[in-house]
Amino acid sequence: MLAFSLQPLRHERAVLIGCLTLAIVLSWWFLIRMAGGMPAMEGPMPFRPWATLSMWMVMMVGMMLPGAAPGILMFVAARPQDNTGATLPYLFTLGYLLAWAGYAALATTTQWGLHALGLLTPAQALEGNVLAGLLLVAAGAFQWTPWKHACLRRCRSPLGMVAEGFPQTPHRAVGGGFLLGLYCAGCCWVLMALMFVGGVMSLAWMALITLIILLEKVIAPWRQLANGFGLALVAVGGWLVLM
Repeated sequence: MLAFSLQPLRHERAVLIGCLTLAIVLSWWFLIRMAGGMPAMEGPMPFRPWATLSMWMVMMVGMMLPGAAPGILMFVAARPQDNTGATLPYLFTLGYLLAWAGYAALATTTQWGLHALGLLTPAQALEGNVLAGLLLVAAGAFQWTPWKHACLRRCRSPLGMVAEGFPQTPHRAVGGGFLLGLYCAGCCWVLMALMFVGGVMSLAWMALITLIILLEKVIAPWRQLANGFGLALVAVGGWLVLM
């Protein structure tokens, strides 16, 4: 009887994992295609706001969903055991991505401003070592702040949100995902801003930042890991400023 009751949950979990995996793979495929299709340019490149916003939104899916997947999968086991809750994980994911869509809009606006000021290279990286180094130092220092630690703790343990009341309705599921997205954005926004150091369309830089964010969310001694990353960022940033 128990095995029979668990069978639908296993199927639902497998479908959800498949959907999340497909979204992540398609996002990276799109980014790889976009990066490969960019022509080499020596002079200033015209800024295209909507294309840039689309790029940042796809980056949010590819870079942030891997770390959010455990929190999304909890819905399969924790949701009400009836057919009414089958869509809750997907609505929760929608809310999560809506929060990061807001960050994508801010990143696009920032890139637009930097482009207008002539502070970006054709690869959409900060012009000069000093600016890049200062951003790295700022990102490293942020890793040590109480804000970073508080947001990362909630981002790593979304079950605390469920303990406060499981979102059993569609609008509460979207709201819960949006809240988790805000916590994740609160702890990772500076790390994502480091895309302006390596180049907004640098696949290697995307992969490195994704790995750092993922490790912070899954490694047990997360506080020491975040502090260690902060020290490394400050050291590299200081070296760039002084070189």
